[in-house]
Amino acid sequence: MEHPINPSEKTKLTHPFPPLSQPPCSHSPSTSSSGSVPVYMLQFPRDHVLKMPSEDVQQQYKNYTKYKPIQRRIQRGCCHCLCTSICLIVILLVTVGCILYFGFRPKAPTYSLTNLSISGFEPLLTSSVTPIDPSIVATVKTENPNKKLSILYQTNGIVSVYFDSTYLCSGDWPSFRQGPQNVTIFETNLTGSGILLTALNRDSIVKAETNGSVPLTVYAKVPVKLKFSFITSWVITVRVTCDVAVTTLTSKAAILSKKCHIKTHYLW
Repeated sequence: MEHPINPSEKTKLTHPFPPLSQPPCSHSPSTSSSGSVPVYMLQFPRDHVLKMPSEDVQQQYKNYTKYKPIQRRIQRGCCHCLCTSICLIVILLVTVGCILYFGFRPKAPTYSLTNLSISGFEPLLTSSVTPIDPSIVATVKTENPNKKLSILYQTNGIVSVYFDSTYLCSGDWPSFRQGPQNVTIFETNLTGSGILLTALNRDSIVKAETNGSVPLTVYAKVPVKLKFSFITSWVITVRVTCDVAVTTLTSKAAILSKKCHIKTHYLW
């Protein structure tokens, strides 16, 4: 025998979920003029409200999106032209340099010391603490063996003299033009002031002079330019080192031995 269903139980079965609650609002509901439909006032943040741009803004956006690809193409074209021009210039310079180098076959100039007149070393014989003022008049011989190449010696060349890595005196290398297959001999005055040698250096110099062979090293740093016909090169720094031995540190000094070599970048 079936049992009758209680009306309360039937309601629970047909409505298993609770009824939805009313949405929250910032103001209490108000009743319309008819008094039957409630009205709610909702508030949203200002930045959540969508706004259509004005016609001017829309036109600016269209213009920007229209010309931007053109500007990019122009920029890419300019960069391409610039890179191409730089590459062509570099290739042209390298080609001209190779033609000049292999066409003229530049040879290194030669340098030698023909005479040294020395003075100012007399205090070394009496005291080891007295400063000296060395003075050397050096006679230099330069030879340009090239047939079609001139050497232009620039200003600011310097010549220095050392004894066992100790500085003694220095002077200027003159500026002049040396033509092809030319030999030039010049003198330069090298002076030093207040040079105070150590006891070890003094003893070494005195001993070397007693033995009749004083070793000196002459350094020269000379900026030059090479001229091929109507083409003149950039400034090239030539470094000359001469190892020389003299009999005495006086005006009567004679050269016993000498050996010079040069060093420069890219050429010799």
